[in-house]
Amino acid sequence: MNNQNNPQPQPVEIKRDRGISPLWLLPLLALCLAGWLVYKAVNEAGERIQIHFNNASGLIAGRTTIRYQGLEVGMVRDVSLSKDLKSIYVTADIYPEAAKTLRSNTQFWLVKPKASITGISGLDTLVSGNYIALQPGDGEPTTKFTALESQPSDTPVADGLKVQLRSPTLGSVSIGSQVFYKKIPVGEVYNYTLSGNKKRVIIDLLIYPKYENLVTNKSRFWNVSGMSANIGFNGVDVQFESLSALIAGAIAFDSPDEGKPIEQDHLFRLYPDINTAGRGIAIKIELPDNNNINASGSPIMYRGLQIGQISDLRLDKETNKIIADAAIEPSMSDLLTTGSSLLLEEAEVSLNGVKNIGNLIRGNFLRIIPGKGEPTRKFKAITQDTLQEQQKGSANFTLIADTSHGIKRGTKLNYKGITVGRVTNVTLDENKVKFDVLVLPKFTHLIRSGSRFYIEGGIQANVSNKGLDVSIAPADQLITSAISFTSTGKASIAKSYTLYGNKNLASLADNQRSSAAKLTLFADKLPPVSEGSPILYRNLQVGQVLGYALKGDG
Repeated sequence: MNNQNNPQPQPVEIKRDRGISPLWLLPLLALCLAGWLVYKAVNEAGERIQIHFNNASGLIAGRTTIRYQGLEVGMVRDVSLSKDLKSIYVTADIYPEAAKTLRSNTQFWLVKPKASITGISGLDTLVSGNYIALQPGDGEPTTKFTALESQPSDTPVADGLKVQLRSPTLGSVSIGSQVFYKKIPVGEVYNYTLSGNKKRVIIDLLIYPKYENLVTNKSRFWNVSGMSANIGFNGVDVQFESLSALIAGAIAFDSPDEGKPIEQDHLFRLYPDINTAGRGIAIKIELPDNNNINASGSPIMYRGLQIGQISDLRLDKETNKIIADAAIEPSMSDLLTTGSSLLLEEAEVSLNGVKNIGNLIRGNFLRIIPGKGEPTRKFKAITQDTLQEQQKGSANFTLIADTSHGIKRGTKLNYKGITVGRVTNVTLDENKVKFDVLVLPKFTHLIRSGSRFYIEGGIQANVSNKGLDVSIAPADQLITSAISFTSTGKASIAKSYTLYGNKNLASLADNQRSSAAKLTLFADKLPPVSEGSPILYRNLQVGQVLGYALKGDG
């Protein structure tokens, strides 16, 4: 009974758990994370390279990036001195996706902000800091490079029309020089190289996309660099285009209507200037002697605007006349008629003012005076005197004197201080000097048959028993004499008149031609009289002493 109430205990079977404890998951996770980080670090480290720089200006380890077309492809890790302490070695990592660019001809250079007259470059570095630019090249894989001092000339350019120009020399054109169309910048120079035979320079241009249609197969390009100078017997001609062109040079081109579109890398010739480019309507101008026109660029003006310029001067062997070749803007073709005149504008300097003072340095220029008539391409330039002679109602006559009295072409003819004409020519005829005089139409009535002409200018003094009479001419006549006259006699103009040295001599001539009696007095010695001394009768002047001389027998 007791045995039934106390059954025998059953043996216990113990089983061992061979699984991994959850406590080990954390170390395993940490190990995996560490492995992933190591893999990521190794993978992202990419290729380690070494770049040689002349100096470390703007290079900071851990901050200076390496970029290709604006995308970051590497990072500077260390900057150290070379063993000779003369240069810098930069250790950098190139990211794996860009490692294939590391070839022997791959180029590196430092990009930093630069401001100049022609513009601002590297502006993005003001925010992100300086960076090293990379340009892939070919060749064998390598990890050691030498940085360039500046951006290479063959760096790929942005979208646009690429044009090549052929020129004997590079001149003042440089990378970054602007390309203008009607003075609007539409492109730039991005490269230049020598031609295959090393005899010419090939200049590469980029025309911005929105201006591509302006360049056609009929376009011509010419140099408009900031300053051009021509030194010759006429003087020095210096021309400035703009301040930016003066610094970096510039190129301009035109776009004729009949032109057709061109392909990329079309080759054009670069002319030294617009004149050589042959643009404009060609005309021929007969010039007067002593014209002082510059053979390379004297302008042709119309209402203050330059509409053309002289391209060449030559002496015609058949006619022995000076002929100028010039080009006129096509838009001004309506002015080229038989009724138009080309006036030679010359410099005039006096105390009254200055006219065309620039002509003293760069030479005279021509001004077109429009007129009606048939179209023509041949003209004869005239002077101001000739223009006045062509005016209806003007008068011409000749003055005769023993000497020139300092009178030259352009000397003014005055009446009571007002200019009424001028001397147009001075010639020597046997023993006399002849002066051709032109009087303006509205003053011709002042010239009469009894007019007396005399030199007016400088300081004149007359000593008599009345005292000293000093006459000082206006300021401008102290330096340059003028001719004045009296207006007496009949209303007719003689062919020639006598020119007297001063007003007194002219007055004396009036007395001599009148009915006054001329007497000769003799004395043992010269009394206290002088030329101009009065002759009195009852204390009234009835004449004057004309002169005195020693009698022939002493």
